[in-house]
Amino acid sequence: MEAIKLPKKYRDICEEIKNGSYESLPKLDAFEEKFPHQNLAVRAGVEFFDRKYEEAVSHTLLLMPFWDEWYYSNVANEYMMAMCFAAKKIGREAEVSKALHEEQSRLMEAEEEKCLKGSCQRYNYCEILLQYIHKDIFPESRSRDYQPPKELKTATDLISEFKLNTGKDFDKMKLLNLLYMKGSPKDTVDYYERIKDLNLGELYYEEACICYRYLGQKEKVLEVVERWAKSKLWDVASPTQVRPMSFFMYLFMHEYLENEESLKRIREAIFG
Repeated sequence: MEAIKLPKKYRDICEEIKNGSYESLPKLDAFEEKFPHQNLAVRAGVEFFDRKYEEAVSHTLLLMPFWDEWYYSNVANEYMMAMCFAAKKIGREAEVSKALHEEQSRLMEAEEEKCLKGSCQRYNYCEILLQYIHKDIFPESRSRDYQPPKELKTATDLISEFKLNTGKDFDKMKLLNLLYMKGSPKDTVDYYERIKDLNLGELYYEEACICYRYLGQKEKVLEVVERWAKSKLWDVASPTQVRPMSFFMYLFMHEYLENEESLKRIREAIFG
């Protein structure tokens, strides 16, 4: 199975949907015969962010054998994680668990050596998701177990130690990351607020969310998520990523993604 390149007409429809045009969804019907799986992905993405979990899970289950039609592996991971999140809300864990095992079987048949060596990324991620489904364990999340370092360093300490030039954007972002790893949560979010208008990457938004969450400032977490959604950093993998499916990968976001009021704010930020 080869990755599929989508024509400009299709990509333009996806862009319209990404920018909030629900009226553009029926336009996908003209491509149903040629791109049925891409249509499923677009519709499922919209449904996850509209809390239409039954439809979203059903559509993602149909996608499971066809992830190789996308160029980037994160597309499969993001949709599968969203599917598991939604399945836990609507009691379809058994159905989704079966689909994850079937995906592992397909991968084992196609890439047995890589699976046995532990180098098949999607096979390994299915195992992580099975742990999440059955035990609510998700080892890739840093937010659940975050604790500040025992010996805290200040911004002044870190600037001196790493010889940073805080007049340069790169060093400003490096300092934010160092504060997250070596400083206090308060210093981290204070510095984030100072540089939040820079062209930040997803890592920095994640770290700000984690620290605000640790400090118990849930409204500030949502404000960071809104800025993250508005950044459109999440839309680079595929035209079919009409919603920030990567958000489901972060456990700290789940309470905002399942709450209609906060989800409305996130959607409004996406549509910008």
